[in-house]
Amino acid sequence: MLHLKHLSLIVVCILFAACTTTPEPTPDLPSLLAATQTAQADQAERTPVTLLTPTDQNTFTNVAEVKLQWQWHRPLAEDEVFDVRVWHEGEPPYGITWTQETSMELASWLLYQQPGQFFWTVAVLKKGTGDQPAQEISAAPPEHTFTMDAIRLDVMELPPGFTSELYARLPITQPTVALFDPDGALLVLSLDGRVVRLTDDDSDGVAETATIIFEDPGDRMNYAVGMALHEGNIYISDAGRVSFLTDSDSDGVWDNFQPIIEGLPTWQHTFHSNNGIAFGPDGKLYVTIGSTTDHGPLQERFESSVLRMNPDGTGQEIFATGFRNSYDLAFSPDGDLFSADNSPDELDYNLHYLPPEELNHVQQGKNYGFPYVYGIAGSGTEYTAPVTELFTSSATSGLTYYDGDQYPPEYRGVYIAQLGTGAAAPTNLGVSTGRMVVHVSLTPDGEGSFRGTWQPFARFRTDIGIYGPIDVTVGPDGLLYIVEWEIGTIHKILYNPDSAQAAASEVIALSAGEDIYRNGANGAPACITCHLLDTGSAAGVGPSLFGLGEVAASRVAGLTAEEYIRQSILNSNDYVVEGYLAGIMYQGYAGQLQPEQVDALVEYVLSLAAN
Repeated sequence: MLHLKHLSLIVVCILFAACTTTPEPTPDLPSLLAATQTAQADQAERTPVTLLTPTDQNTFTNVAEVKLQWQWHRPLAEDEVFDVRVWHEGEPPYGITWTQETSMELASWLLYQQPGQFFWTVAVLKKGTGDQPAQEISAAPPEHTFTMDAIRLDVMELPPGFTSELYARLPITQPTVALFDPDGALLVLSLDGRVVRLTDDDSDGVAETATIIFEDPGDRMNYAVGMALHEGNIYISDAGRVSFLTDSDSDGVWDNFQPIIEGLPTWQHTFHSNNGIAFGPDGKLYVTIGSTTDHGPLQERFESSVLRMNPDGTGQEIFATGFRNSYDLAFSPDGDLFSADNSPDELDYNLHYLPPEELNHVQQGKNYGFPYVYGIAGSGTEYTAPVTELFTSSATSGLTYYDGDQYPPEYRGVYIAQLGTGAAAPTNLGVSTGRMVVHVSLTPDGEGSFRGTWQPFARFRTDIGIYGPIDVTVGPDGLLYIVEWEIGTIHKILYNPDSAQAAASEVIALSAGEDIYRNGANGAPACITCHLLDTGSAAGVGPSLFGLGEVAASRVAGLTAEEYIRQSILNSNDYVVEGYLAGIMYQGYAGQLQPEQVDALVEYVLSLAAN
């Protein structure tokens, strides 16, 4: 039986327990701070990317002007990317690239679009691993818009009076050569052997229709870089052979493929093969064939030659020799044959400098020097000199002879496309060669050949993208058409005498030295081919000459600034600036400039002030 005093004790304990409050635990301040920072970081991670330009007010006609830019609150981790999306009004939001850069040139994408309003946005993604998809880690960004009134591409600098227009965007990649057929359509060959036919159906100056008229069903063609027309057939030069195509049922599709010669030297050295082809006024087919090495020795019968044969492949004979790797060849209306040759690029004990590339007037039975001599300096009774020397490692490619009347008479002559890879250029300095079309004006030398003076004609703007002109041809309208390799476009070059006259009236007369610096003289190239044109230009293949007069006297003991500059012009390998290669500078100034021209050039270089 429970005693009363026990019951009282229990009640007291219960009341005490009920009235007693359990104390709160002491707050963990570091944990609270960490939680707060985590929440803030999560919130920052969800911050949308800030879109900078172009804004909703921007309207463009030239796609080269459109550059997307953006920023985020922190640098990306290795497994994070910006997901860039651009789309036309009314279309899905196309993702066009993943990048860790904070800007993007949009020319190569816009070229394949129609004018109108475009939307764009950028988000941050964490890349997926294995079967896990990428995860968006930024907040949904706002959409910006811009408008394209026209899809036009101005990517080259031309002489006064000349302008470029986009003639066609190609449905094939890696175009290599182009020519017009008798009906005025432009045929373009691709590296894998496809042939596309472009037509301007409404005569508005732009090719609206592109039809692939040949596509090798057996994937037999490889490195197709030569094309010619003869008696209604298309001839194609690809690795190791030349073939012709016929349209057996006249339906506009070339369906019959017939090799006429096989087993030619091909790819024993990288990119060296049988290349360009052309039919001469004698009705025979001429084929350029590259060497089997970079600079010798010769190993096969037909290498380093221009081969001539009948249209059916019979009657093969070596027409001329001594070419390292001529990409193309072309006849003038008078029947003169021209071909441009690439330069070696593997220095060793047999090759101590980088020789020039060449334009050659190819004549029967002559030897143009490879692999024994290069350029004008190596010519003589045994070896034939080139018409002119071109800058080394410019990847000289397709060429054509212009004799039309749409341009001024001084622009007649040979035009050469230089793809530009800078295979042997000092790429660690951020420079490159080529990337332009050059014009060579010709003067008879009195001995049955020509001397040439070359100038840049169409400089592709490497500041807004990577462009590689690979071929140039003349249309039935008397205009030049340039084939661009990287994006796959055809550009038409027009001339307006009124705008040329207006530009000429604004030109301030140049001093004799500045004229040589900018334009060259007597067949010697302009200094700006390698050095800077002005203090604001990008790096040149050669060092900047601005401010040289202020430091030249300290370069070589015992030489004044004037003596140092003069010696560097006349004997360019005597004093090579650190970081640049010997043999890159043109070697022929001493033989081609008159003493008074050298004096004027030295005086002008001394006058170039530093920034």
